[in-house]
Amino acid sequence: MSNPVKVFFSYSHKDEVLRDDLATHLSMMKRQGVIEAWHDREISAGGEWANAIDDNLNAADIILLLVSANFLASDYCYDIEMQRAMERHEAREARVIPIILKPVDWRNAPFAKLQALPKNAKAVTTWQDKDEAFLNIAQGIRRLVEDMVKSKTSSTASETTTPAITSGGLTDSQRRRWKQQEALLQQEYDLVSTKLGKLRQAYLIETDTAVKFKLEKQIQESETELTRLEQQLEEIEQKLV
Repeated sequence: MSNPVKVFFSYSHKDEVLRDDLATHLSMMKRQGVIEAWHDREISAGGEWANAIDDNLNAADIILLLVSANFLASDYCYDIEMQRAMERHEAREARVIPIILKPVDWRNAPFAKLQALPKNAKAVTTWQDKDEAFLNIAQGIRRLVEDMVKSKTSSTASETTTPAITSGGLTDSQRRRWKQQEALLQQEYDLVSTKLGKLRQAYLIETDTAVKFKLEKQIQESETELTRLEQQLEEIEQKLV
């Protein structure tokens, strides 16, 4: 790919070993040129680390929050990197993915409304085989990257074939209708996101196997619905540009 998706790692240095494990599992996408990953250990000697982090954080297409007690306790990770990441996510400038490395109370954090990895937000260190956890994460990231590439390709094709629309050719009434549709979809997105958060909380504390199975199915359905709504919102956003 001529323009690989830029991936930024936000993490505590105390979790560096787990970060390296994740980077290893993303190496195939790097070899294929699908992604370009960056973390602060790549800052060269003599480089201004704060500026380098800011530049790469602001340029990233995907921001991975490597969540643990160390991450939440880090003022720089939580108050600076995470806050900026969420600002860019809310502005639809980047996608933020919480990666739950270790068990920790993160459900009230600003990123709790986002779909986390690995599956069911089960912390990596609690999996019987950590490689399976990282594989699940890598597959989730690959799906998002593929969706982003398709979206960019579709947008480029649309710009080529329908320049009047993408260059602001909508009438006032058309723009109002799309804005109304966007507002309705955003409300639906927020409701599903809230529901998903509650389902995940219920799943974590539930002990009955049958109930957990039902909750897992509901979580998967909500995640699918959330993805559908995100795609629709992105399509409307492209029309309104």
